[in-house]
Amino acid sequence: MTRAQEIRYHIIFWILFIAMDKIAAFMFRESRYELDWRLMQAVFFTTVQVLVFYLNYLFLAPHTIPQKKYKSLALGIVILILVFAGLRYLLEEVILFEITGNHNYFGNSRRFTFYVYDNSFFATRILILSFAFYLVKRMLKTNQQLAQLEIEKKQAELQSLKSQLSPHFLFNTLNSLYSDLYDTSPKAGADILKLSEMLRYVTYENEHDEVLLKDEIQFLQNYIDLFQRRFDHEANIEVYFPKEIGSEKIPSLMLIHFVENAFKHGILSEPKKPVIISITSEKDQLHMHTSNYFRTQVSYDEQGIGYKNIRKRLELIYHENFKLEISQENDHFQTELKIPFL
Repeated sequence: MTRAQEIRYHIIFWILFIAMDKIAAFMFRESRYELDWRLMQAVFFTTVQVLVFYLNYLFLAPHTIPQKKYKSLALGIVILILVFAGLRYLLEEVILFEITGNHNYFGNSRRFTFYVYDNSFFATRILILSFAFYLVKRMLKTNQQLAQLEIEKKQAELQSLKSQLSPHFLFNTLNSLYSDLYDTSPKAGADILKLSEMLRYVTYENEHDEVLLKDEIQFLQNYIDLFQRRFDHEANIEVYFPKEIGSEKIPSLMLIHFVENAFKHGILSEPKKPVIISITSEKDQLHMHTSNYFRTQVSYDEQGIGYKNIRKRLELIYHENFKLEISQENDHFQTELKIPFL
């Protein structure tokens, strides 16, 4: 749904809503006052409804429902009901009274408890309609994003099929090399086995949207081990992975980009400036932190295409219920990722 379509639907809704509300008022309620008072009261009352509708539609719902902050949502609803009653009282019982000399509510009915109770019906009605509009908008946006993601996935799969050799050929060849080297060169054989496991993981686990965290961490560990082998295990890399991992799941191949980027740009030869890779599990969330230093004369695009694609994928999966922070200060680059387990 485009912005123009959204605005058009809202305009149509308010025209129909106000028309039906006024028709019902004309048919079922008798007014004590003249036409000018009724017109001003209608304008004030509609203003309050529109304001509360969009306070929920634009602020409360988008900042609580995607993040599943239901306590904050409940508190926000109570506050909006109070705002509704307070604004209506100000407009009708203060300003309108000053202009016309007539109240909408009489005597004891203007007491705080009764006034809030009576207006809670009108506030709840407009909040239900506002939530309905927001949820429909969110559903349409999600369906559109999923459709786009499916198209991109199919395109990537087609491109992959065009460019790859038969995976079975690669696996069989690597396994054969591993068998030949197992007795004569155990270290080389172990590296061949790790490479085979990595290729198998990339080839087959990439077909799944979710993977076990322990499998993803094992993939990262194999990658780091092979990378260290290139530098005779002298690269200054500090790795902190959880020792005990349960059955938590995360999106497949979500973390490798952060490791690759740190190794690609990081200074690996200085002990005081190590590359740091840290993964922890906190309250049903994965927390990943990377840190590396880089040479200032080298161009470093911290907001490059890789991180843009990562953020786009995170938004499609988690909407706004994730945290991705990328920071650069002088020659120090850091990333922080927090995502809920699937």
